[in-house]
Amino acid sequence: MTPAERAKKLLLGTGLCMVFVFAIGLSNERFSLGSFDVGWIFLVLGLSMITLSLTKGSFSSQFPDESDEEMANRVQDDVTETKREANIGDAWASLEHNVLKNELAESE
Repeated sequence: MTPAERAKKLLLGTGLCMVFVFAIGLSNERFSLGSFDVGWIFLVLGLSMITLSLTKGSFSSQFPDESDEEMANRVQDDVTETKREANIGDAWASLEHNVLKNELAESE
């Protein structure tokens, strides 16, 4: 399961719980349907969380949409590429050092 899928499930669960809290408050007569009370915030937030969790592709930009294996492979490729670039940089530095050393020895 990817982190984006986990975030969607978390939002869906939280939204359903908030709707459930609204229903419990309504059944216990903490507030009524005729007036706008603080309890309506639970319903509004719950429904908006449920709606967000059901939309497609909205979490791919905030959370990685790749599995743990794919992420591990991508990171390993990045590390390998970084090491290879460092080795190329070291080779160029060594070559430049030898050229300058030879030029200095020839000029003396």
